[in-house]
Amino acid sequence: MINFRSTFSICLLLISFCANAQQNSEKLLKNTSWIQDGYDRCLKIADSTYTYYNINSVDCKVLVEGKLSERFKIVSLKKNELILNPGGIVNYVFRRVQSLPPVCSHPVAPTSSYEKNFTVFWETFDHNYAFFKERNLNWKQIYDEYLPRVKKISTQKEFADILVEIVKKIGDGHIRLEIPEALKTKVATAPGIKPETPIIKRLATDVIKDLQDTYLEDLHSYNNGVISWGKLRGTRIGYILIKDMNGFANYVSESEQLLPNFAKNYDKIKASRPALDQFEDEDRGVKMVMGKILSDIGPSDSLVIDLRFNGGGLETVALKLLSYFVTESKHVLSVKAKTALGSTAIQKYVLQPTNPGYKGKVYLLTGPNTASAAEIFALAARQYKNIKTVGSRTAGIFSEILWKELPNGWEFSLSNETYTDPKGKTYEATGVPVSYEMNYPRNRRDFYNDFYMGNRFIDLALDKISEK
Repeated sequence: MINFRSTFSICLLLISFCANAQQNSEKLLKNTSWIQDGYDRCLKIADSTYTYYNINSVDCKVLVEGKLSERFKIVSLKKNELILNPGGIVNYVFRRVQSLPPVCSHPVAPTSSYEKNFTVFWETFDHNYAFFKERNLNWKQIYDEYLPRVKKISTQKEFADILVEIVKKIGDGHIRLEIPEALKTKVATAPGIKPETPIIKRLATDVIKDLQDTYLEDLHSYNNGVISWGKLRGTRIGYILIKDMNGFANYVSESEQLLPNFAKNYDKIKASRPALDQFEDEDRGVKMVMGKILSDIGPSDSLVIDLRFNGGGLETVALKLLSYFVTESKHVLSVKAKTALGSTAIQKYVLQPTNPGYKGKVYLLTGPNTASAAEIFALAARQYKNIKTVGSRTAGIFSEILWKELPNGWEFSLSNETYTDPKGKTYEATGVPVSYEMNYPRNRRDFYNDFYMGNRFIDLALDKISEK
């Protein structure tokens, strides 16, 4: 017989031990400075507080600061090495230094020099961007081509246009360029020219609603549709649509989840929670809703997981969700980050199954809009024979988004982490392939319109699965 009182006491002791270990480590970290492996970032720890910086050859800017225990878990601490986890599956490795780089100790005034800002932009990608080869781009050639142009410009608008042009050449959906709205070039429509046939601009919400109305029965949803489930009409096949890999925390009551102010209320509560707690809230939300989903679906011949409209979110959420549909522990992926001299050490991720989970055959639906964390789900799922993929290859953008800032204050992001399968193969730019190809259009608008024949909605992938 299990002694629950003893078990409970052991759990309390473990929690107390972990909390004490974190506190003791924080004491040892007092008044220390650290440089991160990769990422071009550094860390200053005062007492129990920290300041996390983005650094480049020109300046050093505060990325975030606060209480250390609310932002990072201390994985390990040695004399000259500190490993922290920010809440995801990738650990950050730091090396102890006597002091922060000179650009942090002796900050310089922000510069509006177009040449210096361009140089920082180019150097940041040169140090941190991981996929020039996959994107067929000669980055040195970009420097040689654009620097003479930068030297001749005289307005912010010209500089913004050059950066936008370079970003388009890279063609990576994880690259964002936050420039002032007034500097963005508006695409004008030629006057008097109308297309012969009006183009129907359908949205993902339109397609999802028509899919649910046409193909599903016994439909349920959670958190304003971040995940919905039921069965394919007239079959014993379960169906789960996951619209996002974020937004699973149980912050809002069930009665308010479909109200117009759901997102506002959810975000308000989320913003009040420390960063690490937000990850734990997501995990608890996944556990709660997956228990309900598997109970509602009940016995089934097979199960469909639809990620065709999922643009990503948290990789922790994606892998936690996947853990309910696998039955054995496996090394499913590896990850490393780009550095100026190569890359960080490879980190392997082993997926542990969650019990009770679904033990039958799974059809995973993916397409060109399946991106980021949703692709990490698809990448890891390739290691399991009970999961068959239907649709088309994914978007091909896996990395966490690394945010940086130019000396003039403009923010931008890039992809610095390489995700691979256990054999070291990356699907960046190409996307994760499928077992059964549906030849979906890669253009978003065409992809949505592909579900319609005239005004009739038809999902050939679900038809194919229903026939089986």
